Amino acid sequence: MADETTGSLGRGLDVLLAMAGGAGPAPGSVIAERLGRHRIQVVRTLQSLVAAGVVTRDPVGLTYDLDWRLHSQAVRVVRARLMTEGPQVLREASEATGAATFLAEVRGDGSVAFAEHVPTGLSWAGRSYPLYCDDAGQALLWDCGRDELDIVFANTEFIAYGPNSPVDVGQFAERLAAARERGYSVADEESEPAVFAVAAPVRDFTGEVICALHTEGPSRELAPLAEEHGRLIAELAGRLSALLGHGATRT
Repeated sequence: MADETTGSLGRGLDVLLAMAGGAGPAPGSVIAERLGRHRIQVVRTLQSLVAAGVVTRDPVGLTYDLDWRLHSQAVRVVRARLMTEGPQVLREASEATGAATFLAEVRGDGSVAFAEHVPTGLSWAGRSYPLYCDDAGQALLWDCGRDELDIVFANTEFIAYGPNSPVDVGQFAERLAAARERGYSVADEESEPAVFAVAAPVRDFTGEVICALHTEGPSRELAPLAEEHGRLIAELAGRLSALLGHGATRT
């Protein structure tokens, strides 16, 4: 009986993880395909999860989705894990680069740092900066296509906060495309004069970008080390993402 219960629990967790990693509601056949399992077996598990109240079923579209309560609990767990693991990643990044390091997220139409490791002791947490020129802006909008960027910046006035601030959404999109190719973004005098930064996106178990890890410091010191620091920040962002469940698989 214990083995049967453990097996059922494992199958249920596999299905929940497959649903969490998908893009919204899906039929049982699609979820089964993600798992590489027979549809009938997966549908039976889904029916049990519906009865348990952790999965909902749309009787019209015949699709399944995670119950909103499970979504909200997962978000809280991810946030708690982020605030627990994030400071260590920030310290490691700062010690390796000698720069101030931050975790930033989108709030409204700006980027706001919510965690930091600043050697000088001067805090920047809680201050909002425009996404188009912020040190973390490109990383936060990493997955956005041009149509989405047009919507994000529809009412944005591209003010030159630094000598290299993007002049329009087209230039931002070009820089974002280049950032994706190299695996990290570079902001050289975009947010303000003589300030340099590299950044990389951090994802959670759903695959969504939830924040960005970035450095900040004097251009004259950090610009020559852009590639070295960029690769490091991308690696650390990937490690933090893994701690938040991104790319997790069950064996």
